[in-house]
Amino acid sequence: MRVVLAAVAALLMAPCAQAQTQAPPALPTCAAPEFRAFDFWIGEWNAYVTGTDQLAGRSSITSEDQGCVITEHWVSEGQPAYSGRSLNIYDRTTRQWHQFWVDSTGEVTRFVGGPYEGGMRLTDPANLTARNPTAPVQTRMTFTPNADGSVRQFGEVSTDGGATWAARYDFTYRRRAN
Repeated sequence: MRVVLAAVAALLMAPCAQAQTQAPPALPTCAAPEFRAFDFWIGEWNAYVTGTDQLAGRSSITSEDQGCVITEHWVSEGQPAYSGRSLNIYDRTTRQWHQFWVDSTGEVTRFVGGPYEGGMRLTDPANLTARNPTAPVQTRMTFTPNADGSVRQFGEVSTDGGATWAARYDFTYRRRAN
C-alpha cells in the first residue's frame, strides 16, 4: 500500500516540479517606437502663454513603469490655485494613446488620440462636466515639439460635436534650468 501511495504522490507532483523549472513567459515591453511617440514631452517645464513671458504654470512630466506610462503633474500660476495630473499610455490593443486627467476641481477627463503632424493630438468625447452639466463640451489638445526644444500645447473646445473649435489656451513649455 505504501508503495502505491508513493507512486501516486510522485505522479501528482511531477507536473508541479516540471512547471517550477520552466521560466515564466516574458512580459510585453514598451520599447517599440509607438510607445515613444510622446517622449518629447518628458521633462521639467515652465509653461508660458505662447508668444509672451507670462508664466501660466509649471509641469513635471516623467516616464514611469518601465517606460510605459508618462505621468504629468501640473500646477497653475493663476488664482485661484489650480493643479492636476495625468497618466498617459499607448494602448497596444487599440493602437491609440490615452490620457486620464484629474484636477483640483474634481474634474475627470479621458482623452484619446495619437501622433499628429510631428506631435500628438488627444481629444475627449463630448463630455458632460460638473461645471457644464447640460451641454456636452469636447476638448482637444495638440502638443507640438519645437526646434528650440520647447513644446507647444494648444487647447481647444467644441460645443457642436467637433464641427467647429475655439481656442481655450495656448502654452509654450520651456525646460526649466537644472
